[in-house]
Amino acid sequence: MYRIAICEDEPLMARENEGMLCRILENRRLRRDVDYDIDVFFAAEPLRAVLREHPGAFQLLLLDIKLAGESGMDLAAWLRELDIACSIIYITSYEEYMPRSFATRPLDYLMKPVDEKKLAEAVDWDLRKNYRPEVVVLPVNGGWRRVKARDILYAEATSHKSAVHLTEETFYVNQTFRDLLSRLRGGDFCRCHNSIVVNLNHVYRRTNRRLLLDNGCELPVSRTYQKEIARQFVAFME
Repeated sequence: MYRIAICEDEPLMARENEGMLCRILENRRLRRDVDYDIDVFFAAEPLRAVLREHPGAFQLLLLDIKLAGESGMDLAAWLRELDIACSIIYITSYEEYMPRSFATRPLDYLMKPVDEKKLAEAVDWDLRKNYRPEVVVLPVNGGWRRVKARDILYAEATSHKSAVHLTEETFYVNQTFRDLLSRLRGGDFCRCHNSIVVNLNHVYRRTNRRLLLDNGCELPVSRTYQKEIARQFVAFME
């Protein structure tokens, strides 16, 4: 699940940002309480308490810089000192703090009121890096089938449907390849061809033109996707 925390001491602003995040994620066909979750904090200390207990609780943090009783940047510095690697998007009315924010390695620095398009761009980048679905729900034969994401080897376009290949089985999904791609998100999945997306967990060996999977299957890497496969594979291995 993709877990987000909002830390904002203005309740109205916090709810507005929460609403924007929900729209952005649901437009990408992610469902709240299934694919993602959002926790809202109105002060730094409750968020700090959660992270003391569970350092990996969140993948993304929307953080106000001017919080009651504490600087949001001080909270971010504390996170980095503990080597907590969640992505940080600063939400603020104060442009002058931007140079100081770089030390905490933020994903973005957005001014209030938040531009939803700019927030969506930052969230999309973070989804590609940090969202790894545990279960994928796919339309099959008029119903729905739940599949563990780690069990998918690769998927490919076939006429007006899509084929999903597991280790012991192949089944067909009643949706276009483009729609299927929207469900296979995160750093584990990467396109290697115009009609093929592969689960990097199952790549045993990579060359510029071929991927060898751990079940012995070989997949082509088209020229268009060579650089993206190389980049994402290195990031995945790290």
